[in-house]
Amino acid sequence: MWKPNEDFVSVLLSMGISRNVAERALLNTGNSSAEIAAAWIFDNPDGTLPELPLTADEIANLSDLPSQENMNSDENCEEDEEDDVVPEGYDGPYKMVFVVNMSLGMGVGKIAAQVAHAALGLHRELIDKEMEENKECGALTCWEDYDGERKIALKGESKEHLLDLLRQAKEVGLCHYLVSDAGHTQVAPGSNTVLSIFGKESDVNLITGKLKLL
Repeated sequence: MWKPNEDFVSVLLSMGISRNVAERALLNTGNSSAEIAAAWIFDNPDGTLPELPLTADEIANLSDLPSQENMNSDENCEEDEEDDVVPEGYDGPYKMVFVVNMSLGMGVGKIAAQVAHAALGLHRELIDKEMEENKECGALTCWEDYDGERKIALKGESKEHLLDLLRQAKEVGLCHYLVSDAGHTQVAPGSNTVLSIFGKESDVNLITGKLKLL
């Protein structure tokens, strides 16, 4: 009997998604991750997700379908074959890291939202920087096209720890973005929740290489 991953369900519930829809999304995406399930939900209109319990026949039919993750993997393989040639300007690999302020005691859903803020904020800055540099293969393009958009979430000790890492990132010229939360839920206004850093993997590792995985 198919069962959803309860950890993934909890993350989706914290995002305001009903359990019924969360389970349907996990079933449709191979029960692979909350992130993929959430993306599937956002890509499907509410009208296609009736509030009905999953039936045995429905589970059997959907379980026979390839998961969204596997379909994406197949598509990525095809794209990789086409993009095997790395341009002369490539000097990666690059990666993006997210250092979460663990002293705030944020819940899983809150952390997910704050990491999303950090990713979007840093990505916007990288786009602006790449447009200014106008390179054939800028850092952002190389990361997106040849590095698989490497991302990793790490544990930070406190606000002071995040600010120290921010200072180090500035010293070596790495792009960064520090999230200051509005304070609507769980944390006080102005709390520094997540620091995102982007750059060559070797440079980023000098700053965050010893931090523990989230």
